This record gives sequence, structure tokens and C-alpha cells, in this order.
Amino acid sequence: MKAIRLIQHGGPENLRYEDVSWPQIGESQLLIRVHAASVNHLEIKKASQEEGHPMSVPLPWVPGYDFAGQIEDTGGCATDLKKGDRVYGNCDGGSYAQYLAADLSKVVRMPENLSWEEAATVPHVGETAWQVIHTHGQLQPGERVLIHGAAGAVGAFAVQFARLIGAQIYASVLAADADYVRNLGADVVIDYKTTDFTTVARDMDLVVVLVSGDTQERSFGVLKQGGRLVSTTTPIRQELADRYGVTGIQMVIQQSGRDLQQISQLIGSGEVKTDVQVVYPLREAAKAWRQMEGDPALPKIFRGKIVLTIADDPIEGSM
Repeated sequence: MKAIRLIQHGGPENLRYEDVSWPQIGESQLLIRVHAASVNHLEIKKASQEEGHPMSVPLPWVPGYDFAGQIEDTGGCATDLKKGDRVYGNCDGGSYAQYLAADLSKVVRMPENLSWEEAATVPHVGETAWQVIHTHGQLQPGERVLIHGAAGAVGAFAVQFARLIGAQIYASVLAADADYVRNLGADVVIDYKTTDFTTVARDMDLVVVLVSGDTQERSFGVLKQGGRLVSTTTPIRQELADRYGVTGIQMVIQQSGRDLQQISQLIGSGEVKTDVQVVYPLREAAKAWRQMEGDPALPKIFRGKIVLTIADDPIEGSM
């Protein structure tokens, strides 16, 4: 079968489209024929780390942390899922391939109203946003939340989840994304290029930091006493959190089929939507990475997801 493999640490120039061995499923795993996989910053970040770095990956490595596809084999798992079911989920790498061994606990049925490409965009960023807003942010109805990077893939889900809770949402974005986040549910939109968010956002119950730079340290001052700050980027400046009398959490996604199931219900009902910006065939994964990295020769992606479509590639060899 075909897959994309990273042959040495670095960037997209080290990705190869080549033949690989078929995956062997263990107990509590499903064999998935992958139809689409999304591209995440996490894959590019891990690929770039030199050998010996805590985030480096063993080589050769098949990237990819989320997928949409059909079950080919359940391996005798105790599950109500069966061969042929349309599913999606997370994995610990390996979804840039025609077949994948996926943990049963991280896989759920796809909402029927999503295409393969749309479904592949949901698990990683959707679960991250769910855990930012619900698990760690503990956002409640009527509370005020400021979301930095609200137009990004995680931010767009976070805005929608906050809207469904009934929170008052402040969104920090580029001016070009103002209407986009308003349509998702933002109440107050701040153009971070022209407006200092600290002059607009006051007495926040929760601040969500999805961007790097000095945004986190400047955000502590807009929280009310006892407020919460959740960051997916830089470590928490604990001395600042203590000074302002607030709580700071740096979170990393915990892949969870349970969280994804709750998101699926909201997508299936039409209350939450996802955004596909660009689709490439699997063999062009390197181009997809270059676009995500901001290659000036390619259109810049400010929001939504880049997706790799896989099912149309001919499958060679046998299991």
C-alpha cells in the first residue's frame, strides 16, 4: 500500500510517497481504509525536531493525527462498529496512508452530513477546542470569554462551542476574518492589528490563547479575579497568574472518542460546522505542508483546514 513517509527530520522536502508495509491491528484496534486525512501544525512541528528532541519521531515516520475512512476489519473487538462503517477519529501518527490501525477508543461513526474531507478536519482540532472550552476552561452560560486566534481551525470550533453554552464571546482576529467569526457566534470582534485587546476586553471569566508571542502575558490583566486562562501554545507564566489571582493552564489534547462523539452530535444536528479550505491528493502532501508553512508561491491559509484525499489512489499489494 502507499503512504507518505518522513525519511529524515526536517520539512516537506523530506516527505516521500512510497510503498509501505500493511498495518497489523492489535487488540482493541480497527483496520481503517483511510479516505481523507487533515494536515495539522503538530505533524510539521514534530517532523522538524532533530533526533533526540523530546518531540522528535522515529524514522521513517508516517505523519497524520486524524482521519476519516471505512472499517475494513474489527479484529474481533467487542464493538457495535462493523466492516464498512464510515468512521473518523484520532491516532498517534500514521493517517497519511491508505490503511491505518486505529485504537477503538478514539474512533466514532461519522456524522452523515459530512463528506470524507470535511470529516477528516474535525477530530484533532475539534477535540482540542472541546477540551479548551469544556474540560479545562469550564465555561458556563452567561460568562465572558476572549478567544485569541478565533478564526483558526481550533478557534472556529471554540467560538461555536462557546456560543452553544450561551457565553458572551470576544474574538481576536484579523479584520478580514471579522464577518467569519461573527457568523460563527462571536459577539465582539477585535482586530488585533489595529486595536489593543486590553482596551476592549475587561473582566473576562475565561481567556483562550491559541497564538504565540506576548499575548498570554498581556491577557492575565483582562481576567476578573478568579478567572481562568487556557493556552495551547506557550507555558503558563505562573508568577503572573498568581499576581492577578487567576488560574492558568497549558493544555495538550487528550485524544478521546467520548469527546468526539459529543462533537459529532452537534455537527449532525447542524449546530456546529467545519471548514475545508484546500484539498490535495495524498502524493502532494509536501505541497500541503509548504502551503501551511506559508510558502509565498502558494495561497496563504488564514483559516479552515488543508486536507489530503486518499481513497482514489490505487491500492497495491496484499495484506
